[in-house]
Amino acid sequence: MLNWSTALAEPADPEKLAGEIVWIILCAGRTAQAARTVERRVWDAIHGGSPVLSAFGHRMRAAAIETAWARRKDLYDEFASLKAATDEELLAWCRAMPGVGAVTCFQLAKNLGRDLPKPDIWLCRLAGIPDRPGGRVQERFAACRALCLPLAQATNDRIATVDSLLWLACNKGVLQVDAFGGPVSYRPGAIKARPIMAGLGFETVEPPVIAIG
Repeated sequence: MLNWSTALAEPADPEKLAGEIVWIILCAGRTAQAARTVERRVWDAIHGGSPVLSAFGHRMRAAAIETAWARRKDLYDEFASLKAATDEELLAWCRAMPGVGAVTCFQLAKNLGRDLPKPDIWLCRLAGIPDRPGGRVQERFAACRALCLPLAQATNDRIATVDSLLWLACNKGVLQVDAFGGPVSYRPGAIKARPIMAGLGFETVEPPVIAIG
């Protein structure tokens, strides 16, 4: 995650651009692990000349994927013309893509090289925003950016890197957040517990939960 987020850059060709768009469409409403499984089937269908719908049963999103792939050269030309565009202009372009939503457009812009956070459920909770009512997307984005910016400045990292690492920490339970945007707890070692020798076998030591907010 660290290396990936640090190396985020503009796609080098139309195929890579289409690949990023397809990935964002597949990620909507599912985990990254589940999206990867579907992604393999989708690319097999595309390269094999089969309808995407045969690999991905969501009719509208399958059509959006086929559109992104069919228009990849035109889309790449459009994207190239946006190199000097503001973040807002690029986000509007991303949002106009079929199958890309009001939140996933931030992830697409980030994956295309812009130094932006994605105001998803994990980062919003970490920023103190409850799931319901969550407020307007732009307000959530501003709060998430305000959370990431000073950390990025303090560590000399990209906002996209800080965003990615905070997301991973929340997703894996190292930082424990709740649907009400309440206090945050830090659980060191939550991803992989520390094994210690106990007699002839091993036992797992669960680290304590430490409240930090």
